[in-house]
Amino acid sequence: MRWDESPEDRRRVKFAATAGSVEGYGGRGVNGRALHPAGYLFPDQNGEPWWIIFQPAPSSGTPGHKVPGDILACNDSYGDMVHVVVLATGVWEDDAEAAFHANVPATLADAARVAATVSRRAPTGAG
Repeated sequence: MRWDESPEDRRRVKFAATAGSVEGYGGRGVNGRALHPAGYLFPDQNGEPWWIIFQPAPSSGTPGHKVPGDILACNDSYGDMVHVVVLATGVWEDDAEAAFHANVPATLADAARVAATVSRRAPTGAG
């Protein structure tokens, strides 16, 4: 797993983990951008920190933020594996960012509620 800031995407923190180190995402790796309106860490009910990211769909191939994808919660507190919970699938990145900035979640449960509002506006054929 790694966090970095790519030159073509200034001020956006990216998250990447290979498929072999990801559990809970159907054998897929992750390589997405953090959704972070109030910070990067969203604690669960036990205080464990989760990262909320937007994972572009593999077939999107479109640069920028007008792409379909998934909203994921990722936790790397348990060793080498990154645990993933899918919060929403087939949503537009712009919609996800707007919802997270409008509702500013502070916890994992809050983030899941915000993601659920975005998933109701899912584009057809995405994900």
